[in-house]
Amino acid sequence: MIRREVRQYEAAWFDSDKVKLSRDRIDRLGFFDSVTVDPKPVPGTRDQVDLEVVVKERPTGSISLGAGFSTSDGVILSAGFAQNNIFGTGKALSAEVNTSDSSRTYAVSLTEPYVTPEGISRSIDLYDRRVDMDELDLANDLEYETRGAAVSWGIPFTEYDRVFLGAKWENTLVDAGTRAPQRYKQYVEDFGDSPHAVAATIGWSRDSRDNALAPTRGTYQRLSGEVTLPVMDLRYYRASYQLQHYWPVTRDLTLAFNGEIGYGDSWGGKEYPFFKNFYAGGIGSVRGYENSSLGPKDYTDDDGDGDSAGGKASLNFSLEMLMPLPGADRTLRWFTFLDGGWVWGDSYTYGGRVDEKMSISLSDLRYSVGVGVAWISPLGPLKFSIAAPLNDKDGDEIERFQFQIGTGF
Repeated sequence: MIRREVRQYEAAWFDSDKVKLSRDRIDRLGFFDSVTVDPKPVPGTRDQVDLEVVVKERPTGSISLGAGFSTSDGVILSAGFAQNNIFGTGKALSAEVNTSDSSRTYAVSLTEPYVTPEGISRSIDLYDRRVDMDELDLANDLEYETRGAAVSWGIPFTEYDRVFLGAKWENTLVDAGTRAPQRYKQYVEDFGDSPHAVAATIGWSRDSRDNALAPTRGTYQRLSGEVTLPVMDLRYYRASYQLQHYWPVTRDLTLAFNGEIGYGDSWGGKEYPFFKNFYAGGIGSVRGYENSSLGPKDYTDDDGDGDSAGGKASLNFSLEMLMPLPGADRTLRWFTFLDGGWVWGDSYTYGGRVDEKMSISLSDLRYSVGVGVAWISPLGPLKFSIAAPLNDKDGDEIERFQFQIGTGF
């Protein structure tokens, strides 16, 4: 598994850049706490060296039963099995059960990084996810459940670039009760309460980070898209692009940028499915604002309090100064941050009538600053943040302290 990541080949001219690239590729596997690659002179020769690779393994498998809490999901119960390096082959297998006040997930995933000697990978995913929009304060008396299966192949084009091609099938069960906003009831009337979709998926990623768990330098980019085929009920397309970059300021300080944009729409005269909307606000987006609270509002529910409607276009970014906390675990870091983001879509008023069509303007962006702590713990990712919104307006929902514990797997 280690040998196939080494780019300095036997009986070839020594190249320090290829040695450094080999070290970074091994470290990006995420299986080791530390990696060193040192050239050692071959005894009895003056023009030959051996490469000595020394790694310190980290746990790559777990069987877990746990509980957690987040400010958006409430109490979280989870159970699962994960092994990211099955028998030292690099294959990853995971099974997950995760339930909270607002959602429930069953998922199984298998990834084979080397289906062919050339490095083509394959991922297979099976999942069943339920979301209670009422518990999330996104819509009264509404929940949906998505069952799906997906397969994708990753094709390496360079040392850093990989293209993904695949397909997926999904069936979404929509339960819109009598108190649900009118537009969701209308969606069920138009497309039924159990629409199906088959979509082609395509993506591209470029990863030059020095480490996948706690990077200090390098860039990660990801472009992904999906478009439904005209063989089932739904007609839509959806795309997103993410950019991460890390600058080492000093030995212990790292400046990190993360930005993501997304856009989706319908085609073929169909309506864009609401369960494919983008949302903004909260941890992972714009901290200091309530989870998924930013963007257009829907006033068509029975209380008219203006639930967040989500949208078809989104922009989120953050700038963080990362600093390690004392100890040997490099994934335990505290940080200061500047966040910004928004979601654009249609606004709805009483009776389901569209009050305002989507209009993208950067002046809508909300910003916040703050401090936080992040750690990839044995129970999963742990995040705390304290934020201060910089330009909140009337109607914005503020939440200065936010955290997640035990939600990762």
